[in-house]
Amino acid sequence: MGQSVVGEQRPVRWYREITWTQWKALIAGWGVWTLDGVDFLVLTYVLSDIAKHFNIPLSTTSILLLMTYGVRWLGGLLFGNLSDRIGRRMPMIIACSWFTVCAVLTGVSWSFASIIVFRLLLGIGMAPGYALGATLVGETWPKKYRAIGIGLQDTGWGTGGILASLTYLWVYPHFGWRGVFFVGIIPALLLIWFISVAVKESPIWQEQIRTKTKIERQPMFQLFSKHLGKVIFLTVLMFCLFFSNWPLLGLFPSYLKSLHFTHTTISTLGLTISIGQLIGFAASGFIAEKFGRKKGLIYMFLAGIPSVIILTAVVHSFFWAEIWAFICGAFIIGSAGIWGSILAENLPTEVRASGVGFLYNIGSLGGGLAPFVVLAVLHGSHISFGAGLAGATIAASVISIIVLLFVHETKGVNLDNIGDEHDPGEISITDPLGSSHT
Repeated sequence: MGQSVVGEQRPVRWYREITWTQWKALIAGWGVWTLDGVDFLVLTYVLSDIAKHFNIPLSTTSILLLMTYGVRWLGGLLFGNLSDRIGRRMPMIIACSWFTVCAVLTGVSWSFASIIVFRLLLGIGMAPGYALGATLVGETWPKKYRAIGIGLQDTGWGTGGILASLTYLWVYPHFGWRGVFFVGIIPALLLIWFISVAVKESPIWQEQIRTKTKIERQPMFQLFSKHLGKVIFLTVLMFCLFFSNWPLLGLFPSYLKSLHFTHTTISTLGLTISIGQLIGFAASGFIAEKFGRKKGLIYMFLAGIPSVIILTAVVHSFFWAEIWAFICGAFIIGSAGIWGSILAENLPTEVRASGVGFLYNIGSLGGGLAPFVVLAVLHGSHISFGAGLAGATIAASVISIIVLLFVHETKGVNLDNIGDEHDPGEISITDPLGSSHT
């Protein structure tokens, strides 16, 4: 009695099974996605300042979000195609350099037209930030922890949101709206150095290249010629998912400004919703591994939908607004941590980066369109800002759940066997017509 069985071993904690090489792949993807988030999200805090500076309506300024997203599909496809040909590391370095330079150019812009040009260019460069990292992590981490790794990488966006809030809180009062676009320069240089010297190439991609004598066609052409049904279905899914996130992500600071909240209150609530995102992204991988990709995402939406209604109802009470802003961030926006797993686990290695890059970013058009649609509806109706923001979030979330009902589970699929019709473990997505694409 009371004696342990000889030779009994405690189960190894999951994080101890991850090698240092795999952790460095995650750090690289997380870092690029974090800086990507800072350079993009800081714009949402100064949309009204840009409108005032150039004497244009806020609804017109919101086009900056739409136009940046409007070209991301192109950047995702081009960088993804490059990554499928030369590897995952170098395109990550190019992308990080690209969007950092474009953010700086935004800060020195001399007209609204010049801002449009620089944000269009930034959209091309920021497009692969998530896709390349998710691909590298997915191809590097053990399959039983793949969703956890991709979910942890997605915390970079939440971290970027936190840093954007702190930038607005600390930099904006001293340097104005232009100054907030310069904060990413030094971190970007450090990250580029780290990827260059410390991160190893994807072993799955290296094996793919080793076993092929040549690449017969451009990966982006193979994506559409061999997997068109899957591309169409996943495009619809990603569009709906992005639309569900971006009324909150793109308009929450402007909504708070419309209620005449103080600069400190806006920053604090923005920081809270970003912290919620961070927790949600981190938790999403564990949720996806426990319940599966499909059910995990649906459960997070169902938990988040009521929180949006409550947040807009209690927003004038700072205490309750803080609580429900956190919950909205954790469940509605944090659910995005599962998206990368669904994409990466449905595309074969030879087109994975091209596919994830294209699909994630063509779907992001829904995110860019959401703030514009909400503001346009508000302008032509008597709906309040809060009701419009909540209504758009809820409607898109419900539609996303409906689309997800047609998604087959991909938990545990072998990435190196996707696309092999003879693989008994192949799991696919069913398109709206009901035919299965492998």
